[in-house]
Amino acid sequence: MSLLQRFTNPPIGVDIGTRMIKAVQLRQKHGKTFVGAYASFGRSGDDPKITPAEAARLARVLAQQGFVGRTVVLSPPAERLMSSIIDMPPRESGAPYDVIAAKEFARLQCLDPGHFEMAWWDVPRRQRSSSTKIMAIGCAYSDSEPILDTFASAGFDVAVMDSGLCSAVKASLGMLGPANSVSALLDMGWGAARLALVHSQVVVFERVLNGCGLGSLLNQVSKTLGLEPAEADALLQNVGITTDHDSSEQQDSRISAAASVLRPVITAYLDEVATELITSFEYAEHEFSDTDTHRIVLTGGGACVSGVAEYLNNSMNADVISTQTGKLLPDQALMTAALGLAGYVGQG
Repeated sequence: MSLLQRFTNPPIGVDIGTRMIKAVQLRQKHGKTFVGAYASFGRSGDDPKITPAEAARLARVLAQQGFVGRTVVLSPPAERLMSSIIDMPPRESGAPYDVIAAKEFARLQCLDPGHFEMAWWDVPRRQRSSSTKIMAIGCAYSDSEPILDTFASAGFDVAVMDSGLCSAVKASLGMLGPANSVSALLDMGWGAARLALVHSQVVVFERVLNGCGLGSLLNQVSKTLGLEPAEADALLQNVGITTDHDSSEQQDSRISAAASVLRPVITAYLDEVATELITSFEYAEHEFSDTDTHRIVLTGGGACVSGVAEYLNNSMNADVISTQTGKLLPDQALMTAALGLAGYVGQG
C-alpha cells in the first residue's frame, strides 16, 4: 500500500531546516503522482527546534497555498538525529534483531534504553563476506516530543517522523546510479553538509562533512567582499561559479568584478567538500569492493548555486548532478527532502 493511500488526504511533507521550513503535498490523478501544493518560508531564529509561532505560521501558509488537511510527515532537525552501523549476529542464528539493535544503538549513542525511537534496515552484504550489518537511525524522546507537542498545539496531526536525508534519497532514487553500484547523495544544507551512501536503493552509510555547511561559505563570502549577509547570499545564488565568458558578456562591470573575487572563495570551499567526499568513497570502496561508484547527487541550498555540480564533476572526475535539474518543482534542490517526506519516490 502506498503512503498516499493510507490517509483521507495525502500527507504533507514538512522539512524543518536550519534556515527554512519547506512543505510539499502530492496528488494522484489517473494513476500518476504530481505535486499538488508546495511552500517554503524563512525561519526567524537560530534554534533548530520549531517554535509555536513558526508552527502557527506554517498552518497559515499551508492554508493560503492550497494544502488540504493537517496530517504531516516531519523531519526533525538533522542535529537531533543519530545514526549507527551495527554489527549483528548472522540472520541464520535466529537472534532477536529488534532487541539487539535497540541495545546496541543505546550503547553506541550513550542513550538510556527505552528513551528513544529508532528504525533500522539491513546493509547489503559484500560478496564473499559472511558479516551482517544494519543501519540504524534514531531520535531521543527528549528531542522529538517537544516537536510533536508544538505541532499538535498548532492543530497538526503528525503521522510519522522520518529522516530528512533518507527522505531526500527516496525522492532522488531515479537520479542515483544502478542498484548494484554505490551512489551518494550530498545534502548541502545551511548548518552542515550531510552525505548518504546508497547501495541497493538503501542508505548504507551517512556522515556529516565537518565545516562544509553553506552557512560557512556565506560567512566567508561576506567577509571577503565586505557585504551584508543578505547581499552575499544574493550574489552567491545569482552568480555562483561563473565563467569568464559569462562575466564579460552577460554581467555588468560591478557584478563581474565581484564574481572574479567570489569564484576562488567558492572553489576553495568546494575543494574542501571534495576532500571529504573522497574520504567517504574510500570507505565505500573498502566495504563494497566488488561494486562501482556511480554518481553523486547534490541537494540542498548549495546545489542551487550555479556551477557547483560542474566544478565537483571536473575536480573529482566523477558523475555529479544536482536535483535542481528536476522538473517537479522550482528550486527542487531545496524541496527534495520535503518531496520524500510527502511520499514521493523518484523513478529511474
